[in-house]
Amino acid sequence: MAEVLRQIERHCHAIERTYHYGVCGQRHLRAIEACLRNVSRIASLLRTETADELKESLIDLKRILLVQNVEQDRAYSAESVYLGVRGRPSINVSKQQIEFLMKQGHTIKQMAKILGCSSSFLYRKTKLLGIPIRKLQTQVTEEELIQHVRRLHSLYPNTGSEIMRGLLRGEGLFVQQCRVREALTQIDPTATARRWSSSIARRVYHVPHPNSLWHIDGNMRLIRWGFVVHGAIDGKSRLITYLSCNTNNRGSTVLTQFVKATCLYDLPSRVRSDHGGENSQIALFMNLVQGVERRSHITGESVHNQHIERLWRDVFLHVLQYFYNLFYTLEDSEVLDPDDDVHKMSLQIVFLPEIQKRLDLFRNGWNNHKIRTENNKTPVQIWTAGMLANMETNCRAISNVFGENPYSTQTLEQLLAQHGIDNFPVTDDGEDHFPAVVVEQPRINLSHQQQQSIIQAIETISDATDKYQTCCREIANALQDG
Repeated sequence: MAEVLRQIERHCHAIERTYHYGVCGQRHLRAIEACLRNVSRIASLLRTETADELKESLIDLKRILLVQNVEQDRAYSAESVYLGVRGRPSINVSKQQIEFLMKQGHTIKQMAKILGCSSSFLYRKTKLLGIPIRKLQTQVTEEELIQHVRRLHSLYPNTGSEIMRGLLRGEGLFVQQCRVREALTQIDPTATARRWSSSIARRVYHVPHPNSLWHIDGNMRLIRWGFVVHGAIDGKSRLITYLSCNTNNRGSTVLTQFVKATCLYDLPSRVRSDHGGENSQIALFMNLVQGVERRSHITGESVHNQHIERLWRDVFLHVLQYFYNLFYTLEDSEVLDPDDDVHKMSLQIVFLPEIQKRLDLFRNGWNNHKIRTENNKTPVQIWTAGMLANMETNCRAISNVFGENPYSTQTLEQLLAQHGIDNFPVTDDGEDHFPAVVVEQPRINLSHQQQQSIIQAIETISDATDKYQTCCREIANALQDG
C-alpha cells in the first residue's frame, strides 16, 4: 500500500511541474485516471475519510487539467462571417494573410492549420484570389543562380545548402534545395564533401512555447582586437533575436541589445545565461519586470547553455573566422599591433560596421533556413506558428509578430520606458560586484569633426587592408595636428 501511495505522490509532483510550464496533455490525464483506479483498489486498506479525500483531490486535479487543455486548444483561427443564409458561415481569409504566410515559406497544409480551416478551402481561395501556389519558386536561370550563390559563398565560404537557401530566401529568392546543392557542388566540391564528413549527432531539447526561454551569451573570439559579439536565441524556434558586435562588454551595452529585441519579439518568460557580470543588468531587468520567485533569469555553466553555445560555432564558422584569420594575417605582416591604440581604433572604425553587416546578413539567413528535425520549417515559421497557436494562453508576444524594426536609433531610457520602467540603474559602476571580461579601450580621444574627416577619407576605398592602413595614417596625422 505504501508503494502505491508513493507512486501516486510521484505522479502528482510530475503533473505539478508540467502544469507550471503549461504543457499538460492527455498523458497526464491518463496518469490521474490510473491513480484513481489504484486508489479504489486499496480503498479497503485506508480509512474511509482518507480514501474519499484522496479521490476528491484527484478528481479536482483532473478537472483543472481539462480546463487547461480547453484553453490550449484556443489557437488562432480565421474569422467566420455569418451571411444570414442557410449553410455554414463563410471563412474570412484575406489575400494579405495568405501572401504573408506564403512569403515565410509555409505550405498550404501548414497555412490551413494556422488559419483554422481546411487545405481544400485554401486551394479554392488562392485560385479565386489569383495567387499562384503551384509556382512558388523564383524563376531564375542556372547562370543567375550560380552568380548569387557564388557571391554569398565568397562571404560565407563554410555555408551548407540549407543556410545558403536561407540567405537566398532572405534576399527574396525561393529556389529548390537540389538546385542550391548542385550550385554549391559546382562552385566548391571539396567544401561540400568536408561538410558532409563533419556532421554531428543531435541531442533532445524541449521547451513548451516560443519565448519560453531565451539563451544569451557573449562571444570573445575577436576580443584580442577589441570586438565582442553578443547574441540571443529563442529556445523553442531557434530564432536569433539579436546578434550585435560591440567594442565593450558592459552590462548596459548588453541590456540595450536585449531590450531592443524585446520591442520586436516581446519579453521572454525566462532568460538563461552564464555567470558573466555583463549579464547582471539583464538579470535585474527580468526579475524586476517578470518577477523574482519564478526564476525569470537562470544562470549556470556555459556548457549547459547549449542553444547559444551551438550557435556560436556557426557564427564563427560563417562570419567571424574570416576576420579572425585576416587580423592574424595583418599581425604576421607587421601591419597590425593589437596593443597600439592607433591600430586598435583604426580596426574599430574600419571593421566594426563590416562585422555588424555580416552578422545581420547571417541572422537573416539563419532565421530563414529550414531545420530538418522540425519538419523542414524555418525558425521564423516555427516562431510565428507557435505564437498564433498559443495566442489565447496569455502569450503577450503575439501582438508584436508584425512589429516594426527594433534596431532603430533609440536610447536605452526610451526603450525601457516602453516596458513602463522610468528609473533603472543603467550605469556600469556596480559591475565590480559581478566580474566580467573587460575589453581594453584605445586611449585616444578624437573630436567628432576629426572622426568625420577620417571616415570621409576612407569611405571610397574598397580594399579592407588599404582602408585600415589609410585610417591609421589619418588618425596619426589628426593626433599630430591636435
